[in-house]
Amino acid sequence: MRIAYLVGQYPAINHGYVLDEVRILRGNGLQIEVASVSLPDRPAALLGEIEREEFARTYYIKAVPKPAAALAVLKHGLRSPRSLFKGLRCALRMAPRTAGGVRRYLLYFVEAVLLVEWMKRSGLSHVHVTFSGSLGVIACDLAPVTMSLAVHGFGEVFDPVGSRLAARIAASSFVRSVSRHLRSLLMISCPAGEWAKLEHVPLGVDPEIFLPAPFRPAPRPFRMVCVGRLAPEKGQRLLLQAAVILRERGCAVALHLVGDGPDRPALERIVASGGLGDCVCIEGPLHGSKLLSLYREMDAFVLASLYEGIPVVLMEAMSMQIPCVAPCITGIPELIHDGLDGLLFAPADVEGLVAAIQRLVGSPELRRSLGVRARECVLREYSIAANTRRFQDVLLRHLAALPPSLQRARTV
Repeated sequence: MRIAYLVGQYPAINHGYVLDEVRILRGNGLQIEVASVSLPDRPAALLGEIEREEFARTYYIKAVPKPAAALAVLKHGLRSPRSLFKGLRCALRMAPRTAGGVRRYLLYFVEAVLLVEWMKRSGLSHVHVTFSGSLGVIACDLAPVTMSLAVHGFGEVFDPVGSRLAARIAASSFVRSVSRHLRSLLMISCPAGEWAKLEHVPLGVDPEIFLPAPFRPAPRPFRMVCVGRLAPEKGQRLLLQAAVILRERGCAVALHLVGDGPDRPALERIVASGGLGDCVCIEGPLHGSKLLSLYREMDAFVLASLYEGIPVVLMEAMSMQIPCVAPCITGIPELIHDGLDGLLFAPADVEGLVAAIQRLVGSPELRRSLGVRARECVLREYSIAANTRRFQDVLLRHLAALPPSLQRARTV
């Protein structure tokens, strides 16, 4: 079976699980061809070996020169003027009524033409879409292709009107939600008649890569790590407030922030102005062996997000038996059961966050038991191999249910 994957950016540090999923599906016998809207998030020289392999075989839409893109639109229009008009009408219908919004969706329209032309050349008729839902919707109006959609969290559901979530769901043969909480939000965003296409299939990690880290019974300082995009919704400013309070209470802690994003300059200013340079380190983006090495030095993983899907970074830490502290929001309580395999606190409650960290600092026994049970949870419910197989079963079931005229994706 041959399937197209459309990804917003591939490979990318923040979405390494997409690369893992693609390669597992290929290992399971599916022929997955990837198109990425944008080039990788790093120069090719900085990609890992597996990432370079994926880079070499991926079709990059924005890398197509403008004259070639214009020619592709012209050829599509000459061959099928009705479908070109239909796709253009779809793009304009979805576009916000602003000059910038119309321009953005006209670019999506051109990118969707490039996508369907690539799919036609490659003999592909079904595309699974991650972080590029609007392109998928337009593509389905441009050509006799079908799409499925993966919904991961903040970007898709925080502003369902702005993200045209209802249109994305309507155009999809099925929608994968990575948490039950997300699925409930998707149900709000579409008619009840479409609820059956909303599938809950969690993500996961490889527990053979994220092996248990060394346990330090009496660490000083107590080392904590937070991994994620440096952005307002991730709540790193709350972690800095917690670091100040912990230091004032005589608790020797060291906080490592891993990631990059729009909040980085502001966070760096807060660290400098607050005199936190001795206990807070903004590491920047890390992945692969560098991230694993840092994890192995940590005594706790802390998260203060204001909105999430269900964070893969928590699964990574749990697999390594690193005790986790996280807010009781969105899909996180599906992953962490308070007091059993991690500690939860009320969202935006800095005092609750501080209290949870102090519990860990003061009790090696609690840290050890939380870590052991956290890995057991990952082994039981969040193995990427097992959950990708679940997703594959869902994918094949929905493709088999398509009308015969749309089942060309089943061709080997």
